[in-house]
Amino acid sequence: MPGSGTHSAAGQALGYFQQCMRALAELGRRGATEPTVEMRIEMLDDIDFSDGGSPTELLQVKHHIGPGTVTMNSVDLWRSLNVWMDLDIDENPVLRMVTTQHTDDHLALLRSGAGRDVLQAIDLLDEAADKEGNATSTTWRKRFLTLDDDQKFALVDRVVIDDATPSAGGLDSELVKVFRYAITPGKEEAFVALLKGWWAGIAVRLLDRSLDAITGTDLAIQVADIVDQLRADSLPVDPDVLQRFDESITADYQDRTFVHQLAWIALDHERLWKAIRDYHRAYTQRSFWLRYQLVGEQELDRFAFKLHDEWEQVFDDEVARMATDDREPGKVGQDVLSRVARECRSRLRDRFDEPWFNRGMLHALADGELGHQVGWHPDFQTQLEGLLSDVTA
Repeated sequence: MPGSGTHSAAGQALGYFQQCMRALAELGRRGATEPTVEMRIEMLDDIDFSDGGSPTELLQVKHHIGPGTVTMNSVDLWRSLNVWMDLDIDENPVLRMVTTQHTDDHLALLRSGAGRDVLQAIDLLDEAADKEGNATSTTWRKRFLTLDDDQKFALVDRVVIDDATPSAGGLDSELVKVFRYAITPGKEEAFVALLKGWWAGIAVRLLDRSLDAITGTDLAIQVADIVDQLRADSLPVDPDVLQRFDESITADYQDRTFVHQLAWIALDHERLWKAIRDYHRAYTQRSFWLRYQLVGEQELDRFAFKLHDEWEQVFDDEVARMATDDREPGKVGQDVLSRVARECRSRLRDRFDEPWFNRGMLHALADGELGHQVGWHPDFQTQLEGLLSDVTA
């Protein structure tokens, strides 16, 4: 489980966040060469990898907010060893402890690569286990001492210490390194935000067991999709927009001009709150693009001009027809709203075709944003003047 440099809830939350994001980085690193590898969270260990149902690597993730050193006497190490001594599997997976702290020279013997010395590490572990140490690890250290030489070697030979890994706050930089091959230069922040937004949902499903495992291929498909969304002729959908918003969001918009405009045409309750939802989604989406510099204000202004032009054609047509039929002004306004939403052909980018965004942007214009005013009721201009008078009175 994630280690904590503090007993605060914030420290624990950061630890679990780091564990989930570490899982993403680890799968990204493996998936490039092992597309069929399967990864799970909190199953056999904090993170585990398997191939064809057989575990190949188990990870213990230790996160600390502040600096520190992990040694042969550290609780983090003995807690991991205790978990691994509990394993009852026929395979011999790599047992890796990934920590944000540095190792001392003794524990560095269990890093991978040059300088690794399992036999010397076992001697030092025996020595540490036999000494007085932190009371928390007493039972675990005694348990290690009961193993015979062959059992100790079989255990420790599989242990790998990966130290000085990025803390929760530094994982974005690591994700950029892992997925550098796929990221268009200049779009690193947007790519990571989209990837993490998708991964948050995957992590929840792995933890609640609605998803058994995720493979390197699954991740590669998602990465390719994000890359495609970030091409010049397209735009990505902010993961926050994909939430299931409910009617509670309407409370924040009751006094907005676009909501008054909808009330003037007597829009029914169901369509009213869904119109508010469209506005909310479009606003959230625009904010995401502007934050990551995926669109500019001038591009949005040009799009607003095109929307206004389409609205104007429909509005003038419906108002002209009103003179020859018996529709009430409110019904005319509803027809204007329905037609312009249905017939709108404008696109912000050629391959970004999300109807909710156009609908939401039309409500933004009805709110007086982006320099172009639209309305639904045939007399909306007069009613807007009255609304402004009421506000300034």
